[in-house]
Amino acid sequence: MCPGISRRCFLRTTAVGVVSYGAMATLAERLSTAGAAAAAANQSKVRVGKVYVGLTQANWPTPTVDLGAEVKRFEAQLAGLQPALADVEFVEAGVVSDDKQLAQAKEKLTQVDGILVIHLTLHTGPLIKGLLDLNRPVMVFTMPYHGHEWHTIAGLQREGKLIDILPSSRYEDLAEAIRPFRAIHRLKEARILHVNYSEADPAYCQAIQAKFGTRIVSLKLEDLQKAYDEADEAELQADADRWMREAEKIVEPTREDILKGSRMYIAMKNLLAQHQAVAITMNCLGMGLIDKGMGYPCLGFVRLNNALQAGVCEADLKSTLTQLIFTYLVGRTGFVTDPVFDYSNSTIIHAHCVAATRMEGPDRPTAAYHMRTHLEDNRGVSLQVRMPVGGKISMARLIGTDLMLFSTGEAVDSPFVDRACRTKLTTKVENIEQFLENWSCGLHRVVFYGDHTRDLRRFCRLTKIRLLREGIDDLQNVPGLEWEPNVHA
Repeated sequence: MCPGISRRCFLRTTAVGVVSYGAMATLAERLSTAGAAAAAANQSKVRVGKVYVGLTQANWPTPTVDLGAEVKRFEAQLAGLQPALADVEFVEAGVVSDDKQLAQAKEKLTQVDGILVIHLTLHTGPLIKGLLDLNRPVMVFTMPYHGHEWHTIAGLQREGKLIDILPSSRYEDLAEAIRPFRAIHRLKEARILHVNYSEADPAYCQAIQAKFGTRIVSLKLEDLQKAYDEADEAELQADADRWMREAEKIVEPTREDILKGSRMYIAMKNLLAQHQAVAITMNCLGMGLIDKGMGYPCLGFVRLNNALQAGVCEADLKSTLTQLIFTYLVGRTGFVTDPVFDYSNSTIIHAHCVAATRMEGPDRPTAAYHMRTHLEDNRGVSLQVRMPVGGKISMARLIGTDLMLFSTGEAVDSPFVDRACRTKLTTKVENIEQFLENWSCGLHRVVFYGDHTRDLRRFCRLTKIRLLREGIDDLQNVPGLEWEPNVHA
C-alpha cells in the first residue's frame, strides 16, 4: 500500500520497467566533468573519418583553387577547436578527387562512428555519394561558394541514406557537425541501471540494445539495500554537509533525512561504478524506500545530473534514454517533468521533485535551492530549485526506438509555490491547444535548456528516428504512439 501517493502507486503497476549552449570549446569539458569520472574513465575515443572532397578544375570556389591551401586552412581551424574535440580521434582519409582516391579512402573508413566530409569545390556529388556505400553516417560541412552539392542531400535522405549537411561560414561549426557521431558512439558504450521489484521489459531492452547498443541492467531492491548499507560513513557525512552548507534555506528535512539522502547518493554512485554504468532509474516511491529505513534518491539524482550522468525518477527508461541522447549530443542534463497546462497565458508548467541545479551545464553557476521534503508524501528530502528563466528550452521524449517527440518553448518563470511537485518551470509555447489535443505516450517529458532543434534533427536523421513536433504536427495517426488513457510515466 502507498497511502497518499496514488498516482505514483499506480506507476508501480504500469511503468515499464539560454538560447544556445555556448562556445564549442566547452563541450568536451561538459562531457567529461569530474563528477562523471567513473564513467569517463571507461570511455573510448569517438572515431570520426575525415575526408576532403574537391577537384582542381571545378570553377567554384575559383577556377584556380589550390586544394592544398584549402586543406591547410581547415586543418588550422580544426587545431584551434581541439578543446571541443578532445574525445575525438580523426581517421584521416585525405583529399578525394577521383574514383581511385575514393576507393582508397573507403578502405580507411570501415570502422568509424561517422564520416565528416569537408566540401571544397563543385562537381563532387558522386564522390560524396560514393562514401554512403560504407553505411556509416555522413555529415557534409560546406561553406558558402564551395559548390552546389547541398541540393542533392534532401534527395539522398528521401532514399534512406545516412547523410546530413551543415552549411556554415563559421569554422567552429565543424565541432557542431560531429555531435551526432559523439552521441551515437557514447550510446553504444552506455549502461543504464534499472531498479525495481521486477526486471525491465526484456523486449524493450533488446530493442534498445539493437538500435543504440545501450545495455539496460536490472537490479532488485536487495541490490540497492546492500549498496545503501555499505555506503562510506565519512563520504556521506561530507556530502550532507555540503548540501546543508550550500542551501539557501532548509525547510522541513532534518539532518537525519539529509544524511539518508546522501547515503542513497553514495549507494547509487557505487552501483554505477560497480556496473560501469552512466545512468540509474528506479521506482523511487513504489518500492517504499522510506518505510524500509532508506532515503529517497532525489539528492543523488541531482548530483548525477549535474555531472552529466543521469538519475531519473520512477523507473522511467524512456526518459532516461532521452536524457542520455541529449547529454551526449549537446552537453546538457534534463529535467524529467509532470507537465500541466495553462491556456490563459499559453504556458506549460513543468513540475517534479528532482531538478538539477546546473541545468545550463556543469560549467555554469549553481542555481539556488531550498531543501524540502518530497511533496507528495511530505517525507524524505528533495530540492526546490530556482530554475533559470529568460531563454529557450527544448522538450522531448523517445518513444520506442524510432520516434522522438519534440518541441521548443521559452522559460518564463520558476514558481516557488507549495502546490504540485517541489520544482516548477513555466514555459511559454505556441499552439498550446495542439499540444493538449495531440498529447500521447504518457505524462513525462524531459526539458533541456537551449533550442536544440538542429542538433536533434541531425541525430534523428542519422539514426533513422522519426522526429515528431508537438504543437506543430498532427500526431493522431502516427503508428507507434501510445494512446492508452491511463496515467503512466
